[in-house]
Amino acid sequence: MKRLLLVLVLIVVAISGCTEKAPSGTNQSAGDLKTLAVKSAENLSSYSLQSSVNQILKLNAAGANATSEKVTTITESAETVASVNLSSFQAMASGSTKSVVEQPGQPANSSSTQADVYQIGNSTYVKDESGNWTHLKDPRSAEEIWGEGNNNQVEALADTINQSQVENVGSETVDGVDTYKLKILTGKGDYENLYNTAFSIAAKLTQYPMLMPSVNSTELNETAKMEKLIWISKDTYLPKKYQSSLSFDMTPEIVGGIDPNTGKMRMFNQSVRLGVVSVSIETTDLYSNFNKPVYITPPVEALEAAPISPTPIQATSPV
Repeated sequence: MKRLLLVLVLIVVAISGCTEKAPSGTNQSAGDLKTLAVKSAENLSSYSLQSSVNQILKLNAAGANATSEKVTTITESAETVASVNLSSFQAMASGSTKSVVEQPGQPANSSSTQADVYQIGNSTYVKDESGNWTHLKDPRSAEEIWGEGNNNQVEALADTINQSQVENVGSETVDGVDTYKLKILTGKGDYENLYNTAFSIAAKLTQYPMLMPSVNSTELNETAKMEKLIWISKDTYLPKKYQSSLSFDMTPEIVGGIDPNTGKMRMFNQSVRLGVVSVSIETTDLYSNFNKPVYITPPVEALEAAPISPTPIQATSPV
């Protein structure tokens, strides 16, 4: 995940009220809907978002002794509720994450985090687990930070749809809103994201950069299943819901590690093959409150925090 909201947006897993209708009820082509979605997203003044992500890793033991009883399961989830006032350069998000590790013969080990974030102009206020506030002051102006659609995730989503091949697969009523249901067809960029996601997970599991992982792209492409769906309002052509799912298997290998004598990466003569890792990732975004009044004010404790600005790096003249 590039802009502020892509960092803030974590998750909410509560979706209800979806009633499917026959595809024959649609009267707009996929091409027309892409154009209308982009046009509608350009002039937004505000919106709200509920976002959820759920990732499940199943780590199989390597070697001939590997059995289903020896599988370790890691479940990571996140939930975020966010409001954005684009016209006033304001945003806020409240998010939480939870991680659960289940190992054979041991009690489950869980941990969680909570954070509140406000962005007002060029100031970002973050509340940590201890209840303390940090005020980060960006040296750039608010106009520079928020300009050209920054923090407008609705416009970013519309642009993604416009640049993709989509299929109109019918109509649905989502939370009382009549929508067109579109399927975003898998493209080259999705396979690039697939590899990046797999490598990122392998790097985390092997504690990179202490150990250098490698993943087989052929195995990824053969086992991957990807689906992306979006529901667009028939009245406003703004998104009501976005949903994606990704699953794949990979067998990471460790191909190198940090040499303790030199502190540099050293490639191994023979790689170390790990067990099969099964991955499942699901995300859901729900959009609402388009162009409605929204007032975002950080708590007094946040406003009282001393601002922290990055220290400029002075360029040195060549000798």
